[in-house]
Formats: sequence, C-alpha cells, structure tokens
Amino acid sequence: MKTLRIVFTLLLFSAITGCTSLKKMNYIQDDPDAADTATTGTLPDFVLTIQPNDILSIQLFTINAEAFPGIATTIDKQVIDNRSAYEKGFVVDGSGSIELPLIGKLTLTGYTLSQARDTIAERYKSYMDEPIVILKKLSFKITVLGEVAKPGVYYVPNEKITFFEGLGMAGDLTPYGNRKEIKVIRRDGLNYREIKVDLTTKAPLHSEVAFLHPEDIIYVSTTKKRGATTISPTVGIITSILATLTLMAALILRETQP
Repeated sequence: MKTLRIVFTLLLFSAITGCTSLKKMNYIQDDPDAADTATTGTLPDFVLTIQPNDILSIQLFTINAEAFPGIATTIDKQVIDNRSAYEKGFVVDGSGSIELPLIGKLTLTGYTLSQARDTIAERYKSYMDEPIVILKKLSFKITVLGEVAKPGVYYVPNEKITFFEGLGMAGDLTPYGNRKEIKVIRRDGLNYREIKVDLTTKAPLHSEVAFLHPEDIIYVSTTKKRGATTISPTVGIITSILATLTLMAALILRETQP
C-alpha cells in the first residue's frame, strides 16, 4: 500500500503542474450574478488627427490634370507606386506643417483627415478646376510585444483600430500570456504613460484603450507559472520513470520474499 501511495502522489503532482485555470484564460468574462447574458455598452470616441512627424499620402485629382504635370492626375490614369511610405509621403514637420506644390506651407496639426482634405482641396481651387484630394495617414502603426504569437510592428490601414483587433493582428496571446497584466504604453506629447489592461474583464471594451492610438505599444507579460509549465514535460517523463522503477522494485521485492 505504501508503494502505491507513492506512485499515486507522483502522478498527481505531474498532472497538477500541467494544469491552468480556465478562469485565467478566458476573455471578457460575464458577471455570474447578471440576469441577462446579453449586455451592451458605449464605445469611447476616437478621431484620428494629424500630429508632427506624421507621414501623409496626398493624391490630387482634377479634370485638367495635363496642365499640372507631376502634381495632379485623373482617376483613370492612376499609377501604382511601390515606394516606401517615407519616399512617397509628405512628412509633417515639428511645427505641424507640410509644404505642397503651388499652395505652399499648410499647418495641419490637430486636423482630422477629412478637415485636412477639405482644406487642401479649397486651396487648390485657386489653381485648378474641381480638385479632389485623397489623404491617408501612412505612419499609423502599433507595436505588440511579449507573449503573443507574432510580436512586431503593425501598420494600420484604417483610421481606427480596436484593442482586440491589435491583439488579433499579432496572432493573439500565447498560453503563457498573463491575461490580467497587459500594458498599453501611450505617447502623451513628449511624455508617455502606462495603462494597465485586464482582459478577463469588460474594461477593454469601453475604457480609454478600446481604440488604439498611433505609436501605442501593447506589452503582454508572462505568467508566473510559465517556468513550471515549460518544464512540465520533463517533470512528467521523470515522474513516469520513477513510478515505473518503483513498481518494478515492488514486484521484485514481492517475488524474492519467501
């Protein structure tokens, strides 16, 4: 009986070291006391604005494009541009301004993309007929680091991206990612601040991290049990060997007893 008790204890230890609580793995857990599981909430407002050091793609279209070679074009004569964002974009300088052909310097800091489009188009009306401006922000990027499947820098092609979309671009958290201790490092002028996020709550749906800002860094920390989880296969092998040897020794002793 003593031998069987030892073997059972070793096998139980091996099983425990490889287990992880589902409560610590699930996202946006519902309130168990809630009467209705269907819940609604309000997303915070987020409007993308132009800031110093941004890189903008500005395309100008007009019906008399032939009079402005190298500046304007027509919709049916667009050219595929494979240059990098820095090469083909207009960089907003430290004072928040850009300089465009014909119309000169424009200050765009704090403008939304639609406001900047309208402002540029209005200035070009003094030189050409029916100008149409297409403006995009090429430098909207986020960085996802730590315990995610694909850490790296990701460029955002739209004007908005949610926190969960950002994690999705990085392939979601690994099993070792700490769902309760995630940091969003956000630039605030010349400073930065850290925002803590707990994925097991609904806070990421309606807090200030619901939408990511340009240059945001998401860092997913590692669970404290990763060391035990990492070595659990080795522990399991050793435990199995010890259990086997213990059983063999018990059988040999029983056979040799008179």
